[in-house]
Amino acid sequence: MIKLRFLFFCLLSSNILLAQSSLFLPRNLEKNYRNGTRSTDGKPGPNYWQNRASYTIKASLEPKTRLMSGEETVTYVNNSPDTLKTIRFKLQHDRYRKGAQRSGDVTPSDVTDEGVRVQDITYNGAAVPDDKRRRYATWLDLDVKQTPLPPGASATISMRWSYTLPAGEDASRECVCDSSTFFVPYWYPQIAVYDDVRGWASFPYTGQQEFYHDFADYDVTFTMPRGFMVWATGELQNAEDVLAKKYYERFQKAQKSDAVISVFTEKELQEGGVFKKGDRNTFHFVAKDVPDFAFASSDHFNWDALSVVVDDKTGRRTFVQAAYNTASKDYYRVADIAAKGIRLMSTWMPGYPFPYPSMTVFNGNDGMEYPMMCNDASQGDRDPTGLTVHEVSHTYFPFMMGINEQEYAWMDEGWASTFDMLLTDSLNNTKNARTRGYAFAAGTDNDVPPMVLSKNLGSAYRNASYQRPQAAYLGLIDLLGYETFHKCMVEYMDRWKGKHPIPQDFFNTWNNVSGQNLDWYWKPWFFDWGYPDLGLGGVEKNEAANASVILVNRIGNQPIPVHLEIEYTDGTKQTVHEKSSVWKDGKSQWRFTAPAGKTVQTVTLGANTIPDTNKDNNKM
Repeated sequence: MIKLRFLFFCLLSSNILLAQSSLFLPRNLEKNYRNGTRSTDGKPGPNYWQNRASYTIKASLEPKTRLMSGEETVTYVNNSPDTLKTIRFKLQHDRYRKGAQRSGDVTPSDVTDEGVRVQDITYNGAAVPDDKRRRYATWLDLDVKQTPLPPGASATISMRWSYTLPAGEDASRECVCDSSTFFVPYWYPQIAVYDDVRGWASFPYTGQQEFYHDFADYDVTFTMPRGFMVWATGELQNAEDVLAKKYYERFQKAQKSDAVISVFTEKELQEGGVFKKGDRNTFHFVAKDVPDFAFASSDHFNWDALSVVVDDKTGRRTFVQAAYNTASKDYYRVADIAAKGIRLMSTWMPGYPFPYPSMTVFNGNDGMEYPMMCNDASQGDRDPTGLTVHEVSHTYFPFMMGINEQEYAWMDEGWASTFDMLLTDSLNNTKNARTRGYAFAAGTDNDVPPMVLSKNLGSAYRNASYQRPQAAYLGLIDLLGYETFHKCMVEYMDRWKGKHPIPQDFFNTWNNVSGQNLDWYWKPWFFDWGYPDLGLGGVEKNEAANASVILVNRIGNQPIPVHLEIEYTDGTKQTVHEKSSVWKDGKSQWRFTAPAGKTVQTVTLGANTIPDTNKDNNKM
């Protein structure tokens, strides 16, 4: 009887806690609160756990054949309370395997029967036979139920593998940029995430949805033909062994330089004196606490570098690099832009010290982020600032914060879109850079609430991941003001740095730290169908106060700020801005009383950063 009462008390307590928020909580997520892995105040629960891996990889790339091959040893630690009878690996390049599920077309010649060729798999030193391997989608499952991995234990898995880099221009997020220039992600077998929410991650890599990886340590060596430089996630350990003295000294100087240093130029690289003698070079990189590892290589790119202070308290610096084709008209600016952007990210927006020791922006063919690496196309005659700071700012989301982009892409793309607009404006002294135009799609049947899992979206993916959340986050900053916004952001990052937050952790943390129940804001922006729309309802005369009264009607359900530009008949002007909290209590009209004696001549409602689906009623 006592046990039953205790169980009833626990269930009742759990339900009370879950009821503190008015936001819908899917039934399958309730267990995370009952189990104590998540807390309703937004903190990781007392029983939160996360598995971890360390990789030692030796790899090589043959430029002429595009053959990528390697061998790896992975130590995997099971911190979960479950005994694991399967170990799941991602083989993301199996997207190019015949019959694989893909979100878009690929060049037919890049598709192969075998995909990634995997050989010699061992588990704790014992060979894993073919009948204990299950290959499907972009997964490789190892059946280890005969020797399962219990809680608190670790296992060592090793294997050899190879595949041919896809050369088509439609190769997603990677680049055979020319015959001797490569940007290479998704290149090694990687252990999938096993978490408290769903167990083993099970959504394949199709080319659209992006990251969900566990944090790991990497010790990686690349062997390349002489003349090829390698840039990669992590820090280069053996620069002195591979670079000739003059270029090594430049590399060292750049580590502490506030100004851009040319480590080498294309001309110097082509002349053949950059590297020490030998037919091949091996580059050794180490990265700690990162969720993935990417690299790039070329035999004719320029290399610029400098560093920037990212933590004024400790003086810690981040080494910032750009590797680029001489033909790119904009890339000579990119290293400096990235460094200045990282400084602003560290001190202002989001206002948290940049977490990684290195960042390389590589002149590839896309706009794509990886830990400490970006694959960014040249912008030609256009300004590269927005693209550069967008991809670099992803360092916070989803890399420092282990966001599951396959399910909640808005938790990182929305923030990166917000940061790139604000940072670009600040760096270029402009206004309203790259507002993503949510109002155009808002309220259409392609405007899906972001809380619909990203893996379930097709054409609605981009609007739900970028446009709508950017508008919501910009409104949130306006609503809270910078000081409260920054307090919430810092606490959110401190709580979930190196972990895997889900939307409820985000909403609950910001409610908790702001001291406000913001559910009235979260619900229409992230859970509901709808759109943002305000309209002018006319001007009335308050005879008693001898004042004009401007009426603003709330037509849409998404709360947005009221911004008025008013001109009076006496030639004076006034700007009025009210936060979206004026709609918090559900009212449908807001009234602004002009100064006594003033008569309104014209009124304009709205601003470029405030989405409004119908602007026909915004002037009078």
